[in-house]
Amino acid sequence: MKASGFVHGDPPALDRAGRAFLVLAASDCELARKAVRHWMADASELGRDAASLYDPTPGRAAEAVAALRAGSRILVAGPAAEAMAYTAAARQAGALPCELITYVTSTVTLTVFCPHCETTQRADARPGDRISCAGCGISLEIRPHLSSHHGTYLGAVA
Repeated sequence: MKASGFVHGDPPALDRAGRAFLVLAASDCELARKAVRHWMADASELGRDAASLYDPTPGRAAEAVAALRAGSRILVAGPAAEAMAYTAAARQAGALPCELITYVTSTVTLTVFCPHCETTQRADARPGDRISCAGCGISLEIRPHLSSHHGTYLGAVA
């Protein structure tokens, strides 16, 4: 399992090197809630401190990340657009890639960044698809490049 990766399929295991855990359900989706319950039980079995937040705002999640101590691990679960927003908030709050795992429960809606006008928009699309930018109207091809800093896929002028 790669740290700071976006994981699909089954929820990833806890990083056993973590001294404490912050576990975030990035939506009200049942798969995200199930992953959070699983991770909280695993942390308890390891005898580690763990806190969970169910569907907080990205700002509240960032506050919780900023309060963590060194050695903590952050796990995010939810649909792609929401999970990516929480991941970006955690990174902006100081989380390092090695401290963060994002479990994506659904990829129906993605968030795409337009490098032409710097608009970020949600789209029911996949990497390789073309969409019109909501900001400037140009045609964008959604690239597979995923930014954990911004929580978006990159749109390239098509």
